[in-house]
Amino acid sequence: MNNNLLLTIFNANILTKRWNILEADPNNVSSLQEALKINATLCRILVQRGVQNFEQARDYFRPKLSHLHNPWIMKDMTKAVSRILKAFDANEKY
Repeated sequence: MNNNLLLTIFNANILTKRWNILEADPNNVSSLQEALKINATLCRILVQRGVQNFEQARDYFRPKLSHLHNPWIMKDMTKAVSRILKAFDANEKY
């Protein structure tokens, strides 16, 4: 496949994508800003991501291991780990 064709496919794909800008309730934003004492824009982003209070913000910024998803359920994780171990054993640098 030549570069022009790849660029055409890439551009066509980008043009079909649309941003989905989430709304943030101004009352929730100001309440969170008052609790966290940080910039309103950051609070708006947090509210857009479902963070409503100090405890949720703490969990968002300082997650516990128990909050993380099991990485082994990701597709081809076993293949990836095998490749990393092989590279490590062979002293590959890149």
